[in-house]
Amino acid sequence: MIQINRVFETVLNKHYGCPQGVIGRFVGELMVCQHEKETTWTVSIADVQPTDRVLEIGFGAGKAIQLLEKKTTHGFVYGIDLSATMVKRAKERNAHAVRAGRVTLQQGEAAHLPYEEHHFDKVVSIHTFYWWSEDPHIFLTEVFRVLKPGGTLLFTFAHGKIGEERDYYNQTFIEDQVLALMKIIGFTAISFRLGPISRQFKHIAVFGAKPSVS
Repeated sequence: MIQINRVFETVLNKHYGCPQGVIGRFVGELMVCQHEKETTWTVSIADVQPTDRVLEIGFGAGKAIQLLEKKTTHGFVYGIDLSATMVKRAKERNAHAVRAGRVTLQQGEAAHLPYEEHHFDKVVSIHTFYWWSEDPHIFLTEVFRVLKPGGTLLFTFAHGKIGEERDYYNQTFIEDQVLALMKIIGFTAISFRLGPISRQFKHIAVFGAKPSVS
């Protein structure tokens, strides 16, 4: 029985980065449940305004898209995700807003965002840091490009687990690597905020703003 569970976990884990097919669809819904607390928290601190144009990178099954759409009552929500399976599922979850033209979801890569410069007031990303952290310069540069002057980036990720001696990403790493790189790229008002503990995982949100045109 233990061996069966391990095989099952191995199969599921292969789909967390880019869920595909029937199993991927299941994993997407599983992540909606697993990440509910930090997803709700992230949207609540994103300072989304009714007229904002917001982009979510790596939207998965589309729960945060749904929450963002409720806040942008006179704006628009866009999303890009690597998985075609998740694009389909998120469109189903947000079908009414998609039909109304207020939510636009597509498949694509964070390293090559298919949007023009100065397009978004807010860019949000939840639990994608692990997939782009080996080369964050590309991701952060692309986000900076598509943000409007005065626009903000907010990304949330798990940085450690309760009961373990060392965090996956400690404060020194975050300050010396992530925040320092954001400053080099041109972000201002850079900060981070400790988030909720969910399923024993500790979460952190990182903020950065694109300077307003003087």
